[in-house]
Amino acid sequence: MKKKTLYLVRHGQSVYNKLNILQGRIDSPLSDEGENEAKVIAPKFKKLGIKHVAYSPLLRAKQTAMIINEQLNLPTSQWVDIQEMSFGDWQHELKYEYWDDFSHDFYEKGTPPPGGESRDQVYRRSEKEVHNICKNVSEAPILVACHGMVIRILLGEWFTNASEKGFRSIKVPNLGVFKVEVEYDETRINPISCKRVKLSS
Repeated sequence: MKKKTLYLVRHGQSVYNKLNILQGRIDSPLSDEGENEAKVIAPKFKKLGIKHVAYSPLLRAKQTAMIINEQLNLPTSQWVDIQEMSFGDWQHELKYEYWDDFSHDFYEKGTPPPGGESRDQVYRRSEKEVHNICKNVSEAPILVACHGMVIRILLGEWFTNASEKGFRSIKVPNLGVFKVEVEYDETRINPISCKRVKLSS
């Protein structure tokens, strides 16, 4: 099997993050703070040896990728199925505290929010897309700019016992970075290791 190094990064603070609104597929842009924080951290990605920047089509992730790539000047590509989880009927309206009341059923039982995606649906389509990135992008390491729930669900399935406690143990702040080593062939991807990367020092 082939091996690749991926750096999964969550987008910077969005306008809806700042307002504490559940956004999901809503295309909320970066806030002024999020844009500035991304500009500050962008030069620090140079030390990671990244060769390609992949990103979700949602504006907050694309903006983050482009700000980082202003420093790296690398080839880029967009990948639809690493976009954020759909929260269905709750998008745009629901504050995070109400999601917290429901999230036990989501993490433990996989129950989707009304009109939204289940945990398993998010995992299957995002893992497939990461596999596609590995197969189709020859240059590595690869920076993958995406979203909090996508990263939490991938890492929870890959590196914990996929329980509610396991998922909740993975903290994914805005601009949080995770180095993930994977091996893959044409049919499957196998995660090897994961490490949180601190770029502030």
